[in-house]
Amino acid sequence: MSIKRLLFFALSLSILAGCANKSMTRYEELAEPLEKKGIDATIEKMKKEQDDLYGSNSEFLYYFDLGCLNHYKRNFKESAENFAKAEQIYEDLYTKSVTNEAAAIVTNDNTRPYRARPFELLLMYEYQILNYLAMMDIDGAMVEVRRSQIAMNSLYQKDQKKVNDNGLLRYLSAMVYELDGSPDEAAISYINTVKAYKEGKLQVPGEVLEFVTEGLRSADRENDLVALGTQIPAMTPKATAIRESGQEIVVIGYAGHSPILGELYMSGTFVSGGVMNLYYKDGETGERKTFTLVAPPVSGAGTGESFHVGFALPEIKKLPNKVDHFEVSLDGSPRIRPEKVMAVDEELKQNMADEKSSRVSRTIIRVVLRTIAAQKAKQAMKTDNILLNLLTSIGTDVAQSQIEQADLRIGLFMPHSLHMTRIPVSVGQHKVVVTANGAAGNTVEIFEFDKLQVAKGQKVFLIIPSIR
Repeated sequence: MSIKRLLFFALSLSILAGCANKSMTRYEELAEPLEKKGIDATIEKMKKEQDDLYGSNSEFLYYFDLGCLNHYKRNFKESAENFAKAEQIYEDLYTKSVTNEAAAIVTNDNTRPYRARPFELLLMYEYQILNYLAMMDIDGAMVEVRRSQIAMNSLYQKDQKKVNDNGLLRYLSAMVYELDGSPDEAAISYINTVKAYKEGKLQVPGEVLEFVTEGLRSADRENDLVALGTQIPAMTPKATAIRESGQEIVVIGYAGHSPILGELYMSGTFVSGGVMNLYYKDGETGERKTFTLVAPPVSGAGTGESFHVGFALPEIKKLPNKVDHFEVSLDGSPRIRPEKVMAVDEELKQNMADEKSSRVSRTIIRVVLRTIAAQKAKQAMKTDNILLNLLTSIGTDVAQSQIEQADLRIGLFMPHSLHMTRIPVSVGQHKVVVTANGAAGNTVEIFEFDKLQVAKGQKVFLIIPSIR
């Protein structure tokens, strides 16, 4: 092989190996302005440094993160516009050819466009529905409800073995159907609310069950709730009061900061057409654990041929959370505690568990294929110069190992958990005080609404972000 071809090969490997993992620095770059300067400064930095922080393959995340931050700022129109862009990117990625992902076969998963994790997608629809409800745009909320139904049906079709449903999304959908004057659809959504919570990580929240019960009783479908094996509350005072008067204040609290992703290093032996035995250190317990999977045959490797493999995978990295729950006081009344209606950390944990086997298999096959290709490349580049051969071999191995990077992409501004309560109110002005508290009950933040005007039949939505 000529020196010119050698230099070209070395340069190609250097370019591939030098593709920086933007996920490694994105959180560090944006966490500080969010903590010290607030949401506006974070949005400004994101827009100014979009290419450096996100890049073309993480466009969904860019608009998803902007949608979240604007939602917290109560810039509902701008939030809705950004989420709409994220949704369009998601839809486009599933209608376009997957040939644009061929680079992932020889590099890493970061070269593939980010498609969104199922719970991120469903969370996006929840935010969108709340955006339109906060703007009192029932038609807009209804559009998002219908889109969310399509998305959930699509997720079920893609993987029948995994539950891609969400109790809060079903519950919000039922509220929208009621506002739209569609009682039959509302009843179906209420039934699906209970089913989704039972399949998920949370029990049906008591207040949610109260409104589900009231909704199904009014539709003469209480037996559907009985069929689900659910303990039906005898009284539904809040739900009855709101149904009779029409006015309410809905408090949606976003508590803490969801986990992000760090790198988990695995190593072990891959036997083509046999098994792969892997070892790793558990990030939470520090214990050394093993992981065994069937090893499919790899092109270029003989059956039974073994390879030592080492690679990085994403793992959950918990963040310290100052905020655990909320308390709400209306017009000086005793505080009430909104219930947890979604646990984002549990959704992420389930998603990671669902994808673990397929992600490990895909990564190892890629590493083995590159290992075989690297060995062949070293043979093809062999010269009479021993020193040059050594440098070529070392350079090829180093570049090959650096190419593999864990895909750590995830939405950066999701809460640790969502909390909700619905409060029946009379027509007129009200004072609402929402306190964000730590796990020990200490006050972290206070949100005050001194002159909150509620009109006849109006539902006022208060977005309370305490992503700390």
